[in-house]
Amino acid sequence: MSLTEQIKQTLKTRFDMDLVGVAAASALAGEPAGHRPEDLLPSAQSILVFGRALADGAVQSQLRALEDGQKSAQSSYAAYAGDLAPNMLLVNDGFQVCCMLERDYGAPALLCPFNVQHSMIADKVPGMFFADPYGQGMPLDIWKAALAAGLGEYGWSNRFLTPEYGPRQMLCAVVTTLALTPDAPYAGQPLCDPKKCGVCVRVCPTHAIAAPCSGCMKPVAVAGKTQTVAQVNANACTVAALGLRREFSGRVPCPDLVMNDAPSDAELKAAFAKKPINGLSVEHYPRYLCDRCLVYCPTGHWKERFSDTGLTRFCPDDKEP
Repeated sequence: MSLTEQIKQTLKTRFDMDLVGVAAASALAGEPAGHRPEDLLPSAQSILVFGRALADGAVQSQLRALEDGQKSAQSSYAAYAGDLAPNMLLVNDGFQVCCMLERDYGAPALLCPFNVQHSMIADKVPGMFFADPYGQGMPLDIWKAALAAGLGEYGWSNRFLTPEYGPRQMLCAVVTTLALTPDAPYAGQPLCDPKKCGVCVRVCPTHAIAAPCSGCMKPVAVAGKTQTVAQVNANACTVAALGLRREFSGRVPCPDLVMNDAPSDAELKAAFAKKPINGLSVEHYPRYLCDRCLVYCPTGHWKERFSDTGLTRFCPDDKEP
């Protein structure tokens, strides 16, 4: 067994990871200065990308909030599919992976912070993490690393999709000086065809995700693989995702702070200055108040997991969830 396969197998067995891939550090050489692997760890050679699927039971609790008005169910979604358990477990496991690489292989290793929880709310205009990851201060774009590591593809919504779980997983990355064998980019059946699907466009309550026919799109290119994704209006996404209007409130009611769907930067700043802080989230500004493009994305055996089991009444052909 090669060194690369040995390490990947360890992550799957000892660390119980559902997804494991390897990307060459050079795959992200085109990222902005300060966000390239070698900027973070001199002599970086490889990026280990790994993660776990979100539990279906935790994901469906958001369906209860959206479809049944059971706002208290969002606590389960937040704790076990959003803020707490997936993040904290990967933080601990990622640290242990770094220790293993340094102890057993003598290779410096760096765990990269991931997800908005690790940067809290941006002190400028808060764009959602999948729309502008570096706007949140994350040092490495882990989804681009995952693309280079062959774990999946980007969806039209800009979320990272895997064939096994769609967008419903949490990913982590460790940069190391070990020269591991990189995985080839995903080459299976396309995971997203927005012209045939478009669910993420239809369910977005603030129309943040441009329709395929609009021509509002952008390329994502990593490791020789190029995809086209939607131009996402990060400000519009923020209105729903962070509950800046009463209709998007969770357990803690929120006043109507932004009434239009695409506020300006100045309007967002003013809204955040007035937003009530609550103690139900690590961030104090919960970001799981929408997530429709995550819970309703049909990729990753969604029909079998959520529709066929009766966990949702949503039909992909409907205009609204």
